[in-house]
Amino acid sequence: MKVLMDADCLIKLTKSKLKELVCKNFFVTIPEKVKEEVIDSASEHPDAMVIKENLHKNSLSLHKLPSASKKGEESVFTTFQQSGYDAICSDDKRFIKKLRLMDIPYITPAVFIVILLRNGKLTINEAYERLNSLSPFISDDEYYVINLILDNWRA
Repeated sequence: MKVLMDADCLIKLTKSKLKELVCKNFFVTIPEKVKEEVIDSASEHPDAMVIKENLHKNSLSLHKLPSASKKGEESVFTTFQQSGYDAICSDDKRFIKKLRLMDIPYITPAVFIVILLRNGKLTINEAYERLNSLSPFISDDEYYVINLILDNWRA
């Protein structure tokens, strides 16, 4: 699955230590504007260094075509419209609202856990562990919905 990721989602997956697994199982791309927001603007931050290393190792891909967009979400949206991606990855509520209105498929950080579980890349116990590591960075609503899905999976 080819996905485009915004800065918000990328940072949350990095902080929760879920990004490596996501990058291993999805073809993840970020536009140049997202790179600027995450790496260039915060080059000394540990998360920025990890993400920069992912780009160097090609576990994360960079969409290099220039965009007139001033914000990462706009750049992600424009890139999605111009290229053959399956979904946009974000946790930004306003951006997700726009994606819903335009009927564009999206994935939030916690939904990756369910997809990885469904695809046999995580056990149910690993899925709970990953959700708990992600929980400080996502909304309570998202946490409880994914936790309910995992509880039903186990049943």
